[in-house]
Amino acid sequence: MAGEKCSVQAVVRCRPFTESEKGKNASRAVKVSGDKVTVQGGKEQTFSTDGSYFWDVANGQVYKDKCESLVKKVVDGYNLTIMAYGQTGSGKSYIMHGTEEDPGIGPQVFQTLFRQIEAASDNRDFFVSITYVQISGDSFIDLLNPHGNEMKVRQHPQLGIIVEGASEIVAHNDEDLNRLYDQGNRVSAIIQPDQKAGIHRVAMIRVEQKDLSTLDGQGVRSQVNLVDLAGAETSACKGVNALLTALGESKKKDSNVLYRDSHITRLLQDALGGNSYTVMVAAISAADVSASQTQSTLQVVQTARKINNQVKQNPDETSAVISELRKEIARLRTKISSSSPVERDDVIKMEELVKDLQLAKKQSWEERERLSDANEEERKHNLANKGILEWVMDAVRRGNKDTRERILQIQKDKDKLQLEYKEKRQQLDRMKDDLQAKIADYTKMTEMGKAKEDETKARVGAIHDLKEHLKRETEAIKDIKKRLKDLQEKQRAEKEEARATSSALKGNSELRYRIEAEERQKFEAENRAMIKEELDRMKMELEQEKAEIQLKEAQGVQYSTKDAVQLEMQLAEMKADKSVITLQLQSLEQEKTMLEKTMENAQKAHKEEMEIQQLQHFQTFRNFREVFEEQKAALEGRYRKLLEDAIQDAVFLSDRNSELEQENQAIKQELAEMKDQMTILKGAGAGRRSRPPTASSTRSTAS
Repeated sequence: MAGEKCSVQAVVRCRPFTESEKGKNASRAVKVSGDKVTVQGGKEQTFSTDGSYFWDVANGQVYKDKCESLVKKVVDGYNLTIMAYGQTGSGKSYIMHGTEEDPGIGPQVFQTLFRQIEAASDNRDFFVSITYVQISGDSFIDLLNPHGNEMKVRQHPQLGIIVEGASEIVAHNDEDLNRLYDQGNRVSAIIQPDQKAGIHRVAMIRVEQKDLSTLDGQGVRSQVNLVDLAGAETSACKGVNALLTALGESKKKDSNVLYRDSHITRLLQDALGGNSYTVMVAAISAADVSASQTQSTLQVVQTARKINNQVKQNPDETSAVISELRKEIARLRTKISSSSPVERDDVIKMEELVKDLQLAKKQSWEERERLSDANEEERKHNLANKGILEWVMDAVRRGNKDTRERILQIQKDKDKLQLEYKEKRQQLDRMKDDLQAKIADYTKMTEMGKAKEDETKARVGAIHDLKEHLKRETEAIKDIKKRLKDLQEKQRAEKEEARATSSALKGNSELRYRIEAEERQKFEAENRAMIKEELDRMKMELEQEKAEIQLKEAQGVQYSTKDAVQLEMQLAEMKADKSVITLQLQSLEQEKTMLEKTMENAQKAHKEEMEIQQLQHFQTFRNFREVFEEQKAALEGRYRKLLEDAIQDAVFLSDRNSELEQENQAIKQELAEMKDQMTILKGAGAGRRSRPPTASSTRSTAS
């Protein structure tokens, strides 16, 4: 099918100054005018583009001008690649991902895509899926399901360039694509936060459709690639730069293009010089301190604009591809069986074709939906084992939705009860104050003796009723406290259950072993089904050949001696092949049994080792516990000794205090007696001085 020739569209987006550039007192060195970008660093240079935008233009405007019309063609079966190119820190990721206020190109692609699907006619059915990988050096990381399985780039006759081993997740709306795309970006930031400049991220959205108005449901397929390239100055982007130069500047492009130089160039094979509409959004800085890097990026932009692609619609040819693969496998099988020695290249090629056939058979929508569900479950385990936090696991959060709602309802009930308890507590305090006041009034009235019998009975009855009411309210408060405690226990249990659910997979080697065993069983079942299908087909072909032979016999066709000899030789070769294949199958079965036994022994050994470690941890804990108990007993002994000493000291001090009080009392008694004696003596002396002298005393004095 002849395609439409179109060139790569190269768009330039200028970002604002960074804090680092502001700190260097940077000035603006870039002018944007229509499709022209002028850089005034040293010698002034002007570059032509397919569209240029300054930093005051939102991502939405860039997308609407240069990408939206091409996204609409995706629904009609045309491929599209949008890639962000530029130096590290130039704003590539912002262009692709954006923010809530200024959504990037990726989220807007998803929205337009599903808007077009919803607007399509009712007799067209669609199937959308996403695969998101990160390329770091020579290795891949599955950003949707970070497993440890091998991944590699392959050319598939039906699907084109694919990443074999990467997970494919089905998306039913633009919210699913946004969620998965955002999760992949977050996983990338967590797994390799220090290698941000040297990594490529490629999101591949496959869109397939069937025409329900036709008997065989013929349709078309297409793919959208969202590529966030590594920094243009890094070694990781060296292959991309070389590819752009080779395609844009060479007159004999085919002889100079080396797509196989790196993983990223293989994935860009359709985008650069192949079957895809391509938009390259180049991010640059407007600062004079970054002028040389900006000029380098713009030179690549001008080169990229010279690259021509051959875009064509992609019909869904699954049935034809499967038939062609079967014919090629049968041809190679015949060649291998008749050649001696067997050529290794033919064996490798047949193995690749068998893989292609297996993959082609799995391209039914029902099968891919099933595999997507399996990938969803597997990625829960892998994300948990990677230690990635819950926010990455929207599926887990959806699974815990009921638990969260129960916790929220419990909290509401708890808040309501706490408010009721507070009001009851205030009411109880007021009743207690009222009761005290009534009792005080009754006591005062009784003491005054002015109360009448009826009034006394009424007051006593009121006090008694108030006491009974107070008793009931106290019981009600106790009941509220009990209900609050029950709610707290229930809330704690729900939270522990939620935590247990989210962390159940972390470090659970036995669970991982069971999951892997289940996956192996599924793989074996799929292989058995494929073998059975192939055997059924061969059996049908054999029956058909038998029928043809019987027809020839009925028609009286005679076989010559030469024909009979050839048939006998073929039969002998087939018997020999059957014996060899039987031996190979037996050998493989034995190897499988040995591997299963080895894995079971390894898992058993690992489990025993874990149990030993747990026992060792328990023994260590028990030793710590014994030391703690000994230290606790020693501290309690010291405490008791100190307490006994303190008690003895207290007794002694009490006795001594009593003695001192007695001595003090005796001293006080003696002082009182001495005061009394002094008072008597003073009184006697004063009496003698106040009496008149007598005659005897006078004579005595005179003599």
